Amino acid sequence: MNVFLKKTWKIGLTILFGAVVLLFWGSAYPAHLSYQEQYQLFLFDAGYWWERIAVPGGLADYIAEYLTQFYYYVWAGACILALLYALLQRLVWKLAKEQGAADVYYPLSFLPVIVLWHFMGDENAMLSVVVALLLTLAASCAYTGLKGKWERATYILIILPLLYWTAGAAHFIFMGWVMIREFRSGLQSRNFLGSAGAFCGVALWGVACPLLASMWVQYPLYRLMGGIGYYRFPIPILWIEIVLAVLLVVLPFIMAALPGLKKKQILYGTLLTVPVALFGYYFVAAGCDMDKEEAMDYDRLVRNKQWQEVIKKAEKKSPSSPFDVTCLNLALGKTGQLGDRMFEFYQNGTEGLLPEFHRDFTSPLPTSEAFYHLGMVNTAQRFTFEAMESIPNYRKSGRCFKRLAETNLINGQYEVAAKYLRALQKTIFYKDWAENTMTYLYNEDKINAHKEWGWLRQIRFTEDFLFSNTEVDMMLGLLYEHNYRNRMAFEYMLAYVLLQRDVERFMRYYPLGKHAGYDHIPRSYQEVLVYVWTQSHSNFQGMPWSISPQVMQNVTDFARIYISQPNNRQLLQTRFGNTYWNYLLLKE
Repeated sequence: MNVFLKKTWKIGLTILFGAVVLLFWGSAYPAHLSYQEQYQLFLFDAGYWWERIAVPGGLADYIAEYLTQFYYYVWAGACILALLYALLQRLVWKLAKEQGAADVYYPLSFLPVIVLWHFMGDENAMLSVVVALLLTLAASCAYTGLKGKWERATYILIILPLLYWTAGAAHFIFMGWVMIREFRSGLQSRNFLGSAGAFCGVALWGVACPLLASMWVQYPLYRLMGGIGYYRFPIPILWIEIVLAVLLVVLPFIMAALPGLKKKQILYGTLLTVPVALFGYYFVAAGCDMDKEEAMDYDRLVRNKQWQEVIKKAEKKSPSSPFDVTCLNLALGKTGQLGDRMFEFYQNGTEGLLPEFHRDFTSPLPTSEAFYHLGMVNTAQRFTFEAMESIPNYRKSGRCFKRLAETNLINGQYEVAAKYLRALQKTIFYKDWAENTMTYLYNEDKINAHKEWGWLRQIRFTEDFLFSNTEVDMMLGLLYEHNYRNRMAFEYMLAYVLLQRDVERFMRYYPLGKHAGYDHIPRSYQEVLVYVWTQSHSNFQGMPWSISPQVMQNVTDFARIYISQPNNRQLLQTRFGNTYWNYLLLKE
């Protein structure tokens, strides 16, 4: 058994690490994977290949985007990351072992991957950096098998520019590792002049690669030096990337310099694993933003039309940002619960219902979803297109292409819809949908019979008008009057004025609900109606609306406490925090 443990404990530790990575990305941080997938569109197309490979680091980008498309299924993405992280750790160990590191220090080989994991917790960190590191360490491992001086020199002369063009600025890691290895080897053989010459020669050739590339590609030198595709935004190199690069260069030599321990290797290896694991836990956690993860998860559920799951998520923890609230209100509207339940949850004004357009690539998407399902197809199309064009690294979006194909199909713009569909036919996960949707082109009867597209054709605007952020309620009113079966437009119109605390306009709009086919007055509407009634009446006699006895009792209790204990807001919010009265009178 002891012999078996000596042979397998290292690979067993790697497998355990891979399992932890899998569970993390698959269950603790899955929305970040969906987020990455939706902001790219990998095409099986020669033009796409040449576009990627034409810049330094292009091959790493191409491979990374190929793998990222599998994030469409979260657990597939989690498996990919687990395999890549484990492979990277094994390459680090191979380099350390080649320098003579003792097996007892095997847990230290996880440190660079932990730092990388921290970096990848940032939603704008791209998988390209992982692929680039793997290509770089693979080139380093291949270098260790070369024995002759001229053989190594030829390899460096060829591989450095090739590695720079395929993996990008990660070639500096290979450069630094070779410099230290050759210098160390020269010192051991007392060839000081040769080691210094090799050190300087490798450094000059490594730095020359991005300088030469700047003559052919139109990128600032700081990006050519720091990597083009490693981060979504075009910013200078981040400190965490520098730390990761330095660690990958020096760690194998540090591990080799540590004293060898031949006895009780498993025991000491286990003891070393504990601090590495604790460091990993806290450092990875420090790189995670769970608020962003929650927002991305709301967006993922909305994208997949999992309305009940959105509501269940909000019931467990009420959303607190406009982004999350927009998703929740849309889910309530799609399930017919907006009028009854919207004030059970946190509301932050109209920015949580139909937010104004912001020039970024994330916030317009849930707003676009709301406009789409309301029947404001052109506005949904505009928000979607603007979001896609705002993606900082100029990638296209599979999610946006799909929605743009739908909006143009609904509007009868078949040539434009076909353009998006032809692109989606060159993908893996959108291909079947695109090929099926192609059969709807120029087929009015088939579109009209479609459950979603046919309905949106019936309720959409048929006349042009100027969109105004200050008259959203009027636009919703026109949308509702165009088709009284569009109850969601009516509920959004009333929700909009309620969130503005404009009770007067609510009372003007409310009578339009006679066309909506309600079997009861939604609870929040009852709360507004009874509030208005009590402002001019001392009792409920003669009230023209069917208000439930519970709502009448609640408003009576609320008024009594509000008048007798005006400073006891905590009591009011505890008892009536899920009412419109709380939002109207107590919430700032």
